[in-house]
Amino acid sequence: MGVICPRGKWTWPELVGKDGNVAAAIIEKENENVTAIVIKQSESVHPVRPIFYCGRVRVFVDENGKVISPPTIG
Repeated sequence: MGVICPRGKWTWPELVGKDGNVAAAIIEKENENVTAIVIKQSESVHPVRPIFYCGRVRVFVDENGKVISPPTIG
């Protein structure tokens, strides 16, 4: 059985290259059912757990704070 999440936008490919904090604010504005979490690639010591969660969007950023991959619910 698959996961059923609330309606709303699921992915933000247009935010790649943007400032991570700005991207997080846009995500939360466009889908009020999620919380966006900015994660710096250089500070990620442990692998990110692949646990799917409908209320979370991880925003991965580089050392300059720029989004490096399309933020997606999960």
